[in-house]
Amino acid sequence: MIDAGDPQRDRIQEVLQEVGPISTPDRAAVLTGWAVVTEWMDESGEKWIAKTSSDSITSWQAGGLYHEALYGDWPGEEEDE
Repeated sequence: MIDAGDPQRDRIQEVLQEVGPISTPDRAAVLTGWAVVTEWMDESGEKWIAKTSSDSITSWQAGGLYHEALYGDWPGEEEDE
């Protein structure tokens, strides 16, 4: 986990703001919070998951973002019938 005020977290914030809103690229916006889940693999092939979020949101808000990523409707995604 990245500690609050860590330069790594600040860099993630900068990169996400530079990329902009992926689902609506033609819409100018300011990034107000984020939560990231990553998968890593070491030299032996062992994998693990790590997660972190911006300083600007609470842990329960991060949990809500993770939940929305799993269960929310995504733009352009058709529901299975």
